[in-house]
Amino acid sequence: MATKKKKVRNKPFKNWLYEDVAKEFGLIRTRHKTLEELDQVQFDQKHGATSQIERLKSLLVDYVDSWNEDELKSLFINPFMSLAEFVSPYYKVFTQRPMSVRYANDTLVTEGKVDFMLAKGIQTPQKPHFFLHEYKPEKNRDNDPCGQLLISMVASQRTNQDDKPIYGIYVTGRLWFFVILDGSEYAVSKSYSAEDEEVFKIFAMLLYIKDIMEKLYQEI
Repeated sequence: MATKKKKVRNKPFKNWLYEDVAKEFGLIRTRHKTLEELDQVQFDQKHGATSQIERLKSLLVDYVDSWNEDELKSLFINPFMSLAEFVSPYYKVFTQRPMSVRYANDTLVTEGKVDFMLAKGIQTPQKPHFFLHEYKPEKNRDNDPCGQLLISMVASQRTNQDDKPIYGIYVTGRLWFFVILDGSEYAVSKSYSAEDEEVFKIFAMLLYIKDIMEKLYQEI
């Protein structure tokens, strides 16, 4: 007698709310010491990127309300992230890569494209532990950027099969939020504005995460 094939339902990343992710995967929102550490970091005024950050900040102030998502990404986020120089022999930057994971006894699948991730591998990302999701509107948006980021982090956690935390950032217009998924707990930072002097703090926080990634990927 032939085995009845399971019917698989699909729920794309873009359809997830963070509350739905928490309920579906048993996550608890809490505080996390790494976010507290991140909030304490300070920008070194002697850093060589100071003038470039100032230029990008001015550009953001002038145009953020008129940019679409791709313009925000191309004209601010990408050059800003490049200044942090996420280059290492232990990991690589991947952009617009598909991810998916099956769950609930293989009857459900969630999938989508990830805007930016750090992972091992050359052509194919392996063990991603850092994600960035960008989204233009700050008001009247239909999707939940935190939910989209969190479900990609959960997908990575289930695929990685290790006990290392997953780190992420989502950007809504001028505001940046840092997220950590550690086991069954996740934490979301307060917002940081890239259109004022906090842009330097955001950059310092990126460098802090870069150090975390360097140590993490040397271990796995």
